[in-house]
Amino acid sequence: MTGNAFYGNKKVAIVNAGNNQTAKDIVEALKAENFKNVISLEAPSSYAAYYGISEEKPMYTLFVEEAAQCKVKLTKVQGLLGDRVGHEVTRDYEESRKAQSFYKHHLKMIGIDPSFLGAVEIPLEEVKDIPWFYQDKSPMLHLFVPKAEG
Repeated sequence: MTGNAFYGNKKVAIVNAGNNQTAKDIVEALKAENFKNVISLEAPSSYAAYYGISEEKPMYTLFVEEAAQCKVKLTKVQGLLGDRVGHEVTRDYEESRKAQSFYKHHLKMIGIDPSFLGAVEIPLEEVKDIPWFYQDKSPMLHLFVPKAEG
């Protein structure tokens, strides 16, 4: 993926953490800009919910949570798979890092100075039977953002 992560008709999954209005606003804004493959999902709290995300096979996954300080973090999935001795799996972060860089300009334009340090981990134990979480290379980010216009 090059350029804008939302460009074209790629499936974009907005995962709403805590049923917040900001995630709903992002979905509405994308649809208003003619992004036809935008789906809204609830934050996973069970195996079935994680499986539901993987079944959608989004080309871009963004977990959105309202917070006091703005952070754009990578999503980490790694660990020993347990199917054989020493078989460790790790989600590839290259596309996620590229997608992460697009946020700096846009957030600064609305007066928010984001932090890009760290990662949010999805425990491998939760998703080890769902290979999409550690084999797929599409961008998967966690956006912690204060409620702000724009």
